[in-house]
Amino acid sequence: MRFYVIFTLIFMFMLLVVLVQIHRQSRQSRRAYVLTLLGGLFVSLFLASTRLMPESWPMYLARPAWWLGYGAFGLVAYLFLFQVMLFCAEMGARVALPRQAPALRSRRAMLSMAAMAVATVAWGVFEGGNLRVLSRRMVSPKLLQPVRVVMVSDLHLGALTLDSRVEALVRLVKAQKPDLVLLGGDIVNDHPETLGPQAAMLRTMRPRLGMYGVFGNHERYEGDAKSAQVFRWAGAELLRNRAVDLPGTGLQLLGVDDPGRAGDVGAEIAREIRAVAADTDAASFRILMNHRPLAWREAAQPLGIELMLSGHTHRGQMFPFYLVVKLFNEFMGGWYEEGGLVLGVSAGAGFWGPPMRVLAPPDILVLDLEPGPAKAS
Repeated sequence: MRFYVIFTLIFMFMLLVVLVQIHRQSRQSRRAYVLTLLGGLFVSLFLASTRLMPESWPMYLARPAWWLGYGAFGLVAYLFLFQVMLFCAEMGARVALPRQAPALRSRRAMLSMAAMAVATVAWGVFEGGNLRVLSRRMVSPKLLQPVRVVMVSDLHLGALTLDSRVEALVRLVKAQKPDLVLLGGDIVNDHPETLGPQAAMLRTMRPRLGMYGVFGNHERYEGDAKSAQVFRWAGAELLRNRAVDLPGTGLQLLGVDDPGRAGDVGAEIAREIRAVAADTDAASFRILMNHRPLAWREAAQPLGIELMLSGHTHRGQMFPFYLVVKLFNEFMGGWYEEGGLVLGVSAGAGFWGPPMRVLAPPDILVLDLEPGPAKAS
């Protein structure tokens, strides 16, 4: 809950900056300005109320409220960004080009910033619905047969997720003709008791070697028991700090639980990886599912784990906020290789918070594993 309080306070700060700028640009009367500020307070409280809304409320009420609330957050975020840029330009113009400075504090400038923000949000909603495929091939003598793996992460099923988005994801995964589907965490976001129909859509993927998953931080937020039920509805076996053999393939799957909290959790995840790997066979090709792209160098590489699959970062989701996320995550998205060992990080198949992605398209990871001389490409 503390996180959502901070989230709302950040929103209120950004909205206040935007409203102050609009007041400067439109030359509102004092009364109009006060009414605008009260309207901004109402919008802020509405955003906060979406998370406080009882999950027992029907989805036909929750879904429009969440889309309005979090959609407003995305719009305000870009209004804030563009208005701050405009303010900095105005301050610079006052020194270098004083005659042009008033044009940067005008109604026309305000409308231009609003148009840019609306266009960016519209693009973000469009981009958020266009999944791409990130592919890779690995060859290993440990493998006994070819296996195509698809990893889906950060779907964030809940009030913001439309059935059409889940259906599009399932079609894309099926089109890859996977032998094995892995759910890399943050599949559940909110309202877990209502997710049966969407989980049933995931169940139709039915790969021949099965479907396995791990908890991300959002599953832990919603509660282990409720989240585990959604994985069961989807037909996925949870790997909660344990490993499983896939007979006849030469593969072992390892899964670790996300700690489910913010902060420096790398050491804790590293301990979990070491504990799970202790019960595995180094003669097998091992795939580790670890929601956060942490402890790859510290734990997975020293243990010789051939492949670690992660998500969590969303690749920043909304540029330029990517730059902030990058401060805390070395591996943002895509494929990384060191010493023949590979880390795959998905940007996620869905979104969290604002229902949009800007210059951070959603994706799934597709990996072709083939028997043969040790080689990755």
